[in-house]
Amino acid sequence: MENLKSLNLKRCEFLASSPDLSGSPNLEFLDLSFCTSLKKIHSSVGSLKKLVHLDLQGCSKLRMLPGIVNWRSLQTINLNYCRMVESFPEIVGEMKYMTSLRLFSTGIKALPSSIGYLINLEWLELDNCGNLTDLPCSIYEFQNLEEVLLNDCPKLVRFPNKGDSEVLPTYSKVSHDKGCSSMEPDNLVLRGFTARGCATLSNTDFLASLDWALEIDLSGSAIVILSECINKIGYLRELNLSGCRRLVEIPELPPSIRRLDVSDCISLERISKLSNVLERKESQMIEEMDLTNCWRLCQNLVQMANKDDDEVGADLFFPLLSSQQSKFTITFPVPRSEVPKWFSCQMDFYRRFEFCIETLANFKWDNTGLALCVAVDQKLQYTDFVVYIHINEVRVSYLPEQLVNSAELDHVWLHYVPFLEMWRVGYMRPLPPFTCRVIMLQYFYKSASIKSCGVHLVMPPNENVCMKLIHAENLTSKLSDDEVYKEF
Repeated sequence: MENLKSLNLKRCEFLASSPDLSGSPNLEFLDLSFCTSLKKIHSSVGSLKKLVHLDLQGCSKLRMLPGIVNWRSLQTINLNYCRMVESFPEIVGEMKYMTSLRLFSTGIKALPSSIGYLINLEWLELDNCGNLTDLPCSIYEFQNLEEVLLNDCPKLVRFPNKGDSEVLPTYSKVSHDKGCSSMEPDNLVLRGFTARGCATLSNTDFLASLDWALEIDLSGSAIVILSECINKIGYLRELNLSGCRRLVEIPELPPSIRRLDVSDCISLERISKLSNVLERKESQMIEEMDLTNCWRLCQNLVQMANKDDDEVGADLFFPLLSSQQSKFTITFPVPRSEVPKWFSCQMDFYRRFEFCIETLANFKWDNTGLALCVAVDQKLQYTDFVVYIHINEVRVSYLPEQLVNSAELDHVWLHYVPFLEMWRVGYMRPLPPFTCRVIMLQYFYKSASIKSCGVHLVMPPNENVCMKLIHAENLTSKLSDDEVYKEF
């Protein structure tokens, strides 16, 4: 069948080996997915130079792929759930049309160095590959790589460093013969790098090989100290280290970072950014930080914040809020969750809390903001709530559902927003005096999950009071469930 272009043998449950396709050199589409008795792919499949799509998904007994492949036209290959496939073929020649390689839940132990011939690869997915132990240095040949997914690879010990010695195999028909030892490859440029749940991954020196990345997820890994080279990664906005239970220290982070999740990092003792803020070395906080169950870290921060204060039990709130010029949100454990007594407005919480304040004529927009605080009980696994801020009855700020996990310890959620960042584009900023109304609302009610909440006006030192409280109250008794729901 010389002119055959498409062959669909999907769900042929008794097929044990793929046919010899050497007589069909024009084949473009081959579907052998969910052939649950298939154990071997005939070597002729590896020589199909016009093959565009190869689907082997769900071939649960498949063990053998062709040893060497010349798939110069291949765009997609699907090996998902081929749990008995332990090796990927050696690649002959450039495969410039393949942009994604998805090997989800396979038995792959390692990728060959010739994987570098996928020169236009954008997406590399190796999630749930329980046998994967290593990756080749040739991944630095991928100039267009955007996403690397290595979630739940419990045997992955290391990610290769850029300088590791490795040479791509050369073939007579290959023009692309550069390797890690023959020339210095460019750094990786990624949108996201995810290695969540890699319990043996402990070395993060490979981060020096990342030129820039928007998101890095190393949650659940075995790292102890994050490599200092992370500070050189450009454009990094989100860093997830949650569940890294051996992590002790986080060094300087790039100034572009917006979100840091270190929840359940029970051994964490120091975050350089927070230490610098408390020591007045810098004032810019990370926009969103989750320190849930980081009890050891918070003990150290409290001691640092109050080293010159004899008052026992002083909190972190004041030093974190002082000199801040941009919004931030932070969640952290406390010995006894409560709103600081110096907050100008606070009360016990029951489903819906509202307070109104009025600015005075001497109100200044610059360097003035609102601090919002919610104290959460440890008895429940998590609590959720939303926050609205209105100025002259125009909604200027909305914080969608906030989740606070408080299963082990009491926690406090603290949010700060400058007045200058509240105002909506297209609306004229009102002149004082004006009214500001804040609503905190918990629709999905969980008994005693939120203990109390509060609001405080943050002003530069020595400023005169420029706002006055009109009223603050729980309005739950005045609203039906339908009216509460409408607030969402």
